[in-house]
Amino acid sequence: MPGGFTGKYCVVDLTQGTTEIIEPGEDFYRKFLGGYGLGAAVIMQRQQPGIDPLSPASHLGFCAGLLTGSGAYFSGRFMVVGKSPLTGGWGDANAGGFFSREIKRAGFDAVFFTGAAEKPVWVYIEDGKIEIRDAAALWGKDIPETEALIKEALGGKKAQVAAIGISGEKRSLISGIATDGARIAARSGLGAVMGSKNLKAVALRGRGTVPVARPDEVKAINDGFIRSFKKSKLTDRLTVRHMGSLSKIIARTGVPVPAQPSLIREIYREYGTSGLTVYSAMTGDMPIRNWDGVGYLDYAYENAKQSSDENVKRYQKRRYACQACPLGCGGIIDIEKGRYKGTQGHKPEYETIGAFGGMLLQNDFDAIVELNEMCNRAGIDTISLGGTIAFAIECFEKGIIDETTTGGIRLGWGRTQEIIALAGRIIAREGFGDVLADGVKRAAERIGNGSEQFAVHAGGQELPMHDSRLDAGFAIAYACEPTPGRHTISCYLYAGLFGIRRFPAARGMIDAAKGRTGKDVARYSAASFYMQLVNCGGLCMFGAITSTLPVVEYLNAVTGWDLSPDAYLLTGERILSLRKGFNMREGVKPQDHRLSARALGKPALARGPLKGATVDIEALRETFFKTVGWDTQTEGPTRATLATLGIDHFFGT
Repeated sequence: MPGGFTGKYCVVDLTQGTTEIIEPGEDFYRKFLGGYGLGAAVIMQRQQPGIDPLSPASHLGFCAGLLTGSGAYFSGRFMVVGKSPLTGGWGDANAGGFFSREIKRAGFDAVFFTGAAEKPVWVYIEDGKIEIRDAAALWGKDIPETEALIKEALGGKKAQVAAIGISGEKRSLISGIATDGARIAARSGLGAVMGSKNLKAVALRGRGTVPVARPDEVKAINDGFIRSFKKSKLTDRLTVRHMGSLSKIIARTGVPVPAQPSLIREIYREYGTSGLTVYSAMTGDMPIRNWDGVGYLDYAYENAKQSSDENVKRYQKRRYACQACPLGCGGIIDIEKGRYKGTQGHKPEYETIGAFGGMLLQNDFDAIVELNEMCNRAGIDTISLGGTIAFAIECFEKGIIDETTTGGIRLGWGRTQEIIALAGRIIAREGFGDVLADGVKRAAERIGNGSEQFAVHAGGQELPMHDSRLDAGFAIAYACEPTPGRHTISCYLYAGLFGIRRFPAARGMIDAAKGRTGKDVARYSAASFYMQLVNCGGLCMFGAITSTLPVVEYLNAVTGWDLSPDAYLLTGERILSLRKGFNMREGVKPQDHRLSARALGKPALARGPLKGATVDIEALRETFFKTVGWDTQTEGPTRATLATLGIDHFFGT
């Protein structure tokens, strides 16, 4: 009997108030695993091409990872999937916490929603039984309030809840879906899809167990993995201790600290992702002042330090870890100032710190905490919100907009109270905030007057806090992956951390490539295939960059399939091309996901670590597409690739 999956997913039609349970068969799971592999296959089967993602005809899915609930380390993540209203193509977002395991305990591998309820509803699933309940009393509530009220309505049952806040209700295209109070599946604008369906929340509770083919083998893998994972090197501890000084040296010399999984593990274990703030700001990794500044010159070491390592840790009341996580990079903090003073919240992650720090030249960590809490409660993407505010500030600075436009807010770099005020208006879609609430691409279209040159994005998705001029692999990720503007799949750095040469096919790809660029792109591509396995398994990316995750070993032990590493890598390639093929089916063209000029060094910075750095994205796209079997004209897999991967039937070929 195979393990890892329940063998069922359900589709809830909110218009009709009906449910359908589908059992796709073992071969389906062999081909698409779980997570967004399963999600992409289901949506390709069930959703008609060309539909408006905010229409009732769209589908929104919550998909558990194949390894979730099996006992495998780092396997606690789930993925929300659907057509993105932000980019017009494939949309997905993933989050940790404890929601993923509960999907399976409740009896399903995934739950999909279509249609739209006439009035606000929430859906409760317990041990396979599905109920649609009235959410009138929940509409307008923030996410922690919603979660608390649902649990109260369930009589204190230990349910897991995924909900939208006011931003999703108002269909902001940069809104997400949150679990555990603040674990947000933030990107792709899928909170707006949930809001368009009048679906306030999904609550799950189950007593089921996840079948595991060889549980003793999983335990043995875990035992071996954790012995290595717990080791701490003196050199890594010393590097972490002196990271600030090293960052200053790197900023001026360009000589990087060699990145090793054990070093990143040491940083995350001690500080979480905020341990990288100073390093990223000083070395050119963190975009500064809307991608037009230099960290050590415009933001300065002292400012970055306010939101890094020990200064952030001081706020931390306790660490926490997601389900099945041995790292524990999260933290609960005491909020000391602002509107939430005296309460507790989640420690801001690096992306949030960068978006509200260096991007805005804002050095008040208490303000970053307040902004983070605002976003968590409203269910809005911190990366996109920070990028959108940076765009607005630069438009103000250049005279394209003024206080009449902004409703009296005098915007400027580092003007903390004005930044907080504008964030509040964007969340509420009030006044000028309504212009900005769908991200920089649409804001620039509404404002005009040359503002588009200050709108930094790829395909409508604001860019993360990792500069593609430093690592050109990020340029490939931002411009060429199925979900544009994302940093959590591949880059040149990740390709080295993932240990992808353990896959014979990956070694063959790299060794056969010609020239440095060809080999870099081959490494990038193999790493992207690998990350499909990580995501479809429900594994955490932080596990992948802080260790050599035994992905293949876990998959075989849990399922009992005994497939080769290369067979799994081919599965990753299949899932990547299926997601990209969705974009092709929806008519997405290369120009639709174009990467903003600033992220390519056009014009190049005149100072700092990235002085003169440019990225030839056209050459990289051509090499990448050739490597993975995609067509530069259709922006999708070639007919031969579709046939080779066994997914041509989705496209009528």
